[in-house]
Amino acid sequence: MHIKQIQLKNIRTFENASMEFSKGIHLITGSNASGKTNLLEAILYLATTKSIQHRNDKNIISQEALSNSVLPIAKISAVIESEQHNHDIDMMFSKPIKESIANDNQGTGRLTKNFRLNGVTKKASDVIGTLRAVYASPNDMEIILGSPSERRKYLDILISQFDKDYLKNLQRYNRIIKQRNSLLKQIKNIKKRHGELDYWDDQIAATAIEIINKRKSIINQLSMLAKKHYEILDKNNDQLAINYYPSLPKNNNSLSTQDIEQKKFLQFLQEVRSKDLQQSNTTIGPHRDDILIYLNTLPSNAFSSRGQQKLITICMRLAEAQISNQITNEQPVLLLDDILSEFDEEHRNYIVENTEYVEQIFLTTPDLANVPKSMIARAVQLQIRSGEIKKF
Repeated sequence: MHIKQIQLKNIRTFENASMEFSKGIHLITGSNASGKTNLLEAILYLATTKSIQHRNDKNIISQEALSNSVLPIAKISAVIESEQHNHDIDMMFSKPIKESIANDNQGTGRLTKNFRLNGVTKKASDVIGTLRAVYASPNDMEIILGSPSERRKYLDILISQFDKDYLKNLQRYNRIIKQRNSLLKQIKNIKKRHGELDYWDDQIAATAIEIINKRKSIINQLSMLAKKHYEILDKNNDQLAINYYPSLPKNNNSLSTQDIEQKKFLQFLQEVRSKDLQQSNTTIGPHRDDILIYLNTLPSNAFSSRGQQKLITICMRLAEAQISNQITNEQPVLLLDDILSEFDEEHRNYIVENTEYVEQIFLTTPDLANVPKSMIARAVQLQIRSGEIKKF
């Protein structure tokens, strides 16, 4: 799988830029704030339909377009080629119509996103997975140091790109949780309607076990592959382990490594029902689960050095690419955002050697001295300057 062509309109520093790409390595240079990361994030938007760096899509549109246009529109378009299919993807951002009519440049900060796949309007969920990408950056430290929600997001993005059923289950589960939480609040206020909880509990259990068991399976693969990379990169024989930790009632931690059946999950919901009613919130389920990362049986977020944490995250990204390739029989596009400067020469060479099988790589760097000469010799070199992407 590779990107043949991309066009960016009013995307951050790119007013109107386009570029054709080939298979292989694309080495992207440019001064700080020139737009190197912006290009990679635009590609990632096409894969995931949302930003990794920002929670608000408004940040993807150039400030000039937001400030000066009555109807600011940003657009990311690409041609994706793979062994099975070729696809045209269009992703468009605009202000809500009411704000545009009122010429309200402040607005709510919310944007409307629309998608087209091969010229046909689609939902975001239909577009996800058309392009599969693995994105590595210095911000990956948040996988270890950030909140459980950051780790769940990381895992959901990984799985959703190659498993449509998982994505549908996740979307359905999130809708059901909102319904159940709303009912919990109503019951607390009017002291009735307890019977309706049984229906929503059945719905949650059926969906939750699909999500939990899929996450466990992928985490097991991720842990095994990342561990192998870490054993080679680290010279101290430290043991890396990545575990999935479901949010179950107390005294059920022994089930964290086993598949959970629907009947058992319903039992868990019954156990915490009084707590849920008291808090007006569903206190167990995939929306509360976590990923635990250990080095030598100690939590990495508390006991690993910064250097060890960097190694762990790049090992996880290398493992991600392998899993995507194994499941789909196609290599994902690899996006490496200035990560080589984080490592010494030996580790840089290992990263390069273990990404050679990938069909297309985009690597940003402010300094070519951080890039192995063998990689430079095989790369198409691109430079970003003044909102333009040029080969040199």
